[in-house]
Amino acid sequence: MSNSENQSAIVTSLPGTNNAQAARGFVRSVNDWLMECALDDTDISELLSGMVSRLVASGIPVDRVMVAFKTLHPLYEGVSYIWSKEAGDVERSTHMGVGDQDSDWTESPMKWMLDNDVSFMRRHLIGPGAVLDFPVLESFRRNRGTDYYALMTPFVTDRDSTLDSNRIFMTYLTRRPSGFSDEDLAILSGIQRRFAVSCKMRINHEETSTILETYLGSDAGTRVRNGQIKLGDSTKTRAVIWFSDMRNSTSVATHVGDDAFLGEMNDFFAATAGAVLKHGGQVLRYIGDATLAIFPIDDENNLENACISALYAAAEAQLNIDELNAKREEEGKPPFDYGLGMHVGDVIYGNVGVSERVDFTVVGQAANEAARIEQLTKQLGKRVLVSQTVASFISCPTVEMGAYELQGTGVSVKLFAPDFSEACHRIELMRAG
Repeated sequence: MSNSENQSAIVTSLPGTNNAQAARGFVRSVNDWLMECALDDTDISELLSGMVSRLVASGIPVDRVMVAFKTLHPLYEGVSYIWSKEAGDVERSTHMGVGDQDSDWTESPMKWMLDNDVSFMRRHLIGPGAVLDFPVLESFRRNRGTDYYALMTPFVTDRDSTLDSNRIFMTYLTRRPSGFSDEDLAILSGIQRRFAVSCKMRINHEETSTILETYLGSDAGTRVRNGQIKLGDSTKTRAVIWFSDMRNSTSVATHVGDDAFLGEMNDFFAATAGAVLKHGGQVLRYIGDATLAIFPIDDENNLENACISALYAAAEAQLNIDELNAKREEEGKPPFDYGLGMHVGDVIYGNVGVSERVDFTVVGQAANEAARIEQLTKQLGKRVLVSQTVASFISCPTVEMGAYELQGTGVSVKLFAPDFSEACHRIELMRAG
């Protein structure tokens, strides 16, 4: 018998024909609503809130409902949504890890259900039939809970799949002295799979967006998700272009070895590319140990704002690198150094490559010129060089370095070296609180 048939049989077997018919009708109406939500790609908070309101209106005594699942995200592993009667709304929480060192997970009913491939579990929390075999159940009883019901629904039917992310957990708690009735449990079981389908649609949407933003950046990821995926799809964008490069990568790699160099690069990018993101820029791609980023300009009125954002990102990167180098000196590691070139211009923001494998990036003469400006930082003994347009809009002193022909472009550009002292001081004050 299939899971859906089993749930139908449970509802049908309830005592009282009218009660059974009413229960089936309620389950059907909620399931229809859940399918509409799946098509509408409804947010999980809204989905849970809407479902709970229907359960409460029907007389099912829920006092706490939780939805939990693993997800693909670079900053956390799990997500939970909790509705409680006291709060009256849904609270979303992210969880850094659900591994063997996380006691909340290892000692939870969900972990036990997963390990034992158990699809549902009920625990009476009071009375002679009470079973408090998990720490969280003790906590629920202290909070006047009387009955606990947990459901685990797989997202795939492949019996060989062992991925935790292929399952969604749902738990219900009531404070009604008599606990959940058989009819209550039949209804909760009857809507579970449709609820899981609606959640899966939203989870897939969020994971796809996360993957695109993680690998392409927020704006590029949105453009690709909205259909800009064909070779040649492009948009002309005016922006402050940032091109930074690690100067001494060979000596760092030699010192730490190939296996550890990836971690070193990540530390470097956290200090430099992380500063771009913090100040509103968009990191487009990493080229070896270099970073290509932009601060978009919506119109000419925003040129000054984009330049100032880029200025503070550069100042933040300088502070980050200096702090990182102080720590590296204590560890006996060679210091990081870098060059940064910033320029303003029109670039083509879109897809390049071949039809089967495209890359979403910025191309154009202005992007090439920003890279060539960065190449001059070592020659001129400056970490940061900016073109005249950027220099005219940033609110810090600059030293004019002269006009230089940019290699391979045939273009001569007047360059300036910014003094970030004031900007760094302001950032330090903000960090201090």
